[in-house]
Amino acid sequence: MKRVLVTGAASGIGASTAQHLAQTGWEVVGSDVRSGDGLLELDVTDEAAWDRVLDDAGPFDALVACAGIRDRAMLADMTLEQFDRLYRIHVMAGFLGVRGLARRWQASGRTGSAVLISSVNAIVAVPGQAHYVAAKSALAGLTRATAVELAPAGSRVNAIAPGIIRTPMTAERLADPQQAQWLTSRVPMGRPGDPGEIASVAGFLLSDAASYVTGVLLPVDGGWTSN
Repeated sequence: MKRVLVTGAASGIGASTAQHLAQTGWEVVGSDVRSGDGLLELDVTDEAAWDRVLDDAGPFDALVACAGIRDRAMLADMTLEQFDRLYRIHVMAGFLGVRGLARRWQASGRTGSAVLISSVNAIVAVPGQAHYVAAKSALAGLTRATAVELAPAGSRVNAIAPGIIRTPMTAERLADPQQAQWLTSRVPMGRPGDPGEIASVAGFLLSDAASYVTGVLLPVDGGWTSN
């Protein structure tokens, strides 16, 4: 049975991905910034913490990096700390995860697959979130670069760009009728997505059905980026 590490598995896309992969034959190790409910503790910005989890709970055949946060601030009001925090949790975490697995795959002669969760905001910018847009764009670039480097050994790296998905991260905005109307008006399918609709795509990208797919940023957005 293949083994996968899912970060950010306590809620939202991470929880749904862990559940979906377990139901489709994977042995899932879930992690989050706080342990509990069967999840390992993993601060995804901590290099030593990554090494502990990868060594103590591994080996892993795959990674789905779902850990993330989002806040809002206009550019002139944004602090360096806000920008740095978003960048570390998204981009540095993706780097540490893929690098850590790549080192172990290469050392053991194994191959594997990683899926990073980016955003449609890597493609379409929105105001009030320069740090989030920059981080998710960088994550897409990291996906391409690591995919090219790991491809000769047979390992794959892809990213998903979710649109508006019903998760704790979007709950406040979707509960506001004005914001919800604006958001759904951008989606040709006319509705938010469900975390399971991201989880199933992550499962596909990890599977042998996607054996010739690497370096892709795949929008799963109800048509947002086509509109």
